[in-house]
Amino acid sequence: MDELEYRERRRRYRPKRSLKDRALAEFRGYWEPQDLSAYERDMPEVVQKAMKQLGLEKRFDEQQVFDAWNELVDKFVADNARPVSVSRKVLYIQVLHSTVHYELERMKGLILAKMQEKFGAENITEVRFRLG
Repeated sequence: MDELEYRERRRRYRPKRSLKDRALAEFRGYWEPQDLSAYERDMPEVVQKAMKQLGLEKRFDEQQVFDAWNELVDKFVADNARPVSVSRKVLYIQVLHSTVHYELERMKGLILAKMQEKFGAENITEVRFRLG
């Protein structure tokens, strides 16, 4: 058995609690076992269940838009503009120059169509540009 397997299989114990902490836990009505290794195995399942209950499992990840930006637009646009955020289904793009801003305003429909094709019309409904 190598070191990694040993660390994964060994039991993990919490430090011995003081008499005051044990009395307080008993008074509050909860009991905490000393062996915590069983809880560590269930953690991924608990996180998945919590995300499902909160409605976050199918949440749109705006990082995908940032990663795909260079692939969806041509090199000139990618060099002079970049996506900043997605808020309320609106993609905000920061533009460096006013002339590029003008050209992007003219290409707005094309950029929106590409984004909606890649990420879905329900995730991105509008594109707005900011100079800066």
